[in-house]
Amino acid sequence: MRMNNSSRSRVFAIAAAAALLAAAACGRRPAVQHWFVDSLVKIFPDDPPGAHHLADPVFHAARNSHVSFQLALRARRAAGDLYVDVLPLAGPGMPIESASARWVEYVVVTSNTRDTPEEELLRRAPALFPDALMESFPFTVSENRTRTVWVTITVPPDQEPGEYQGRLRLRQGRRTLALIPYRLVVHRAAVPDPIPLSINNYFNLSDRHLEQFYGCSRGSDTYWRLIRNIARFLARYHQTAVRAGALSLARPVVRGGSLEFDFSDFERFVETWEAAGVRGEIDGGNLLWRERRRNAPVMLRAWVVENGRPIQRTLRVEDPRAQQFLRRFLPALHRLLESRGWTRRYRQGVLDEPHEGEREPFVRTARLVRRLMPGVRIIEPVGARQDLSYLEDTVDIWVVQLGTFDDKLDVLDAHRKRGGEVWFYTALAPRGRYPNRFIDYSLLKVRLLHWMNFKYGFRGFLHWGGNFWGPEPFKDTQPVINQGRTYLPPGDAYITYPNRAGLSLLSSIRLEQMREGIEDYGLLAELAKSKPEAARQIADSMVASFTDYVRDEVRFRELHRRLLESF
Repeated sequence: MRMNNSSRSRVFAIAAAAALLAAAACGRRPAVQHWFVDSLVKIFPDDPPGAHHLADPVFHAARNSHVSFQLALRARRAAGDLYVDVLPLAGPGMPIESASARWVEYVVVTSNTRDTPEEELLRRAPALFPDALMESFPFTVSENRTRTVWVTITVPPDQEPGEYQGRLRLRQGRRTLALIPYRLVVHRAAVPDPIPLSINNYFNLSDRHLEQFYGCSRGSDTYWRLIRNIARFLARYHQTAVRAGALSLARPVVRGGSLEFDFSDFERFVETWEAAGVRGEIDGGNLLWRERRRNAPVMLRAWVVENGRPIQRTLRVEDPRAQQFLRRFLPALHRLLESRGWTRRYRQGVLDEPHEGEREPFVRTARLVRRLMPGVRIIEPVGARQDLSYLEDTVDIWVVQLGTFDDKLDVLDAHRKRGGEVWFYTALAPRGRYPNRFIDYSLLKVRLLHWMNFKYGFRGFLHWGGNFWGPEPFKDTQPVINQGRTYLPPGDAYITYPNRAGLSLLSSIRLEQMREGIEDYGLLAELAKSKPEAARQIADSMVASFTDYVRDEVRFRELHRRLLESF
């Protein structure tokens, strides 16, 4: 006999009630209490038993997507040696076996994000916030403290649609404590491959950073294994950009008294990321830089020949030696890109977040790139509260900061009509009622970033903080940057954690929701091909403006299910 959804819900409710009655009859509570929680909800250590309980654990997913949920745990006495196994899901198609469980670690937030209304914060700092996802088992649930396990199911692209029955096995060592049922509904909708959205998280791969967290130096065998592992990790989270800083990876060589360049490390770096599954644009980094202080001069780290040897000097961009270096480096890099067929994929940055006071050196350098590297596209993160006219013929891809262009959508549209491309980025800002990836904000604010990408026609997203950890990433989520002048909002500097043992990265619940938001974008873009009005209406119902959007996970799930059922 086939049961409808309401019948199945009653069966689940009856089974749960029977379990509670059995425990009551024995005069005891389970050693470890457990209940399901939506993955858009952050659970804190002091949350009581049953907080945010999902009465009917049924989850909906597209094919070729990821779906996550949480199992909350609480114990009257400390319970150690705990494991959660995700058993294969059975249903109308092949069993779904691609699933994982990780436990959520709490991290320290010392102070809240400034300039944010009270109702936009999850709770007041200082406090412990859930964020890091730990892969190693077993784990411990402390006495009268709540912890969650994050479950992720990867739905194959060819999975037969229908309802699948799943179970989680909670055990202590080898002893099973509970077999916990749930359901997964796989819809006919499928996330496209590739998703038509560029994603670039900046990562700190400097010698000092890698030595501190992984004990390896550039060029070593361990270094190349680490780069491969990081690239594989990021490919799973839809990173499209190969973050290959051409200036830092090129090795200078003096031949016949002239400066030349060995790009073999640059080539190997790109090839490593491609082999790992990151096959989008090649982000060559910025040519120029300056300190983050008022009226700081624009600088260039240039290689010069002194006493027959290449020496790196930090020079003002106006210095003739700086200009001479650029006139040798840029054509050499362009020849390499042409020989490898990478010219159209390569993106060159000039000066991160230029402002009008830096117009002259910025424009001069951008035009030099145009002349010496034909076919290469220039990309630039920029705040849009300034006059952007100087970018019109110098920058192809405008990456505008969210929160600075609410009243300048016409300017962005004009750039698109000229053949340009528009992304947006977040970094330290926006705050207030805008969405962002800060730890003390809700997970809906992370997920809906990519609904905004769809609604407003942006083609990509950039964030500076992938792994810019301080010395204690779990204890200090707000490192100070810019020579001690900038105290960051919690989590802005990184959305991953170091995985020293695995020579890789650990995810966060923020990154998990970012991945699912990118997949939402893919579904909206796919639906728009055949039903553009339906896609628009769903997106508009979710996001009314940059500061007015769905803030309730129940409403989000209703609209998300409507998206899944629209195919």
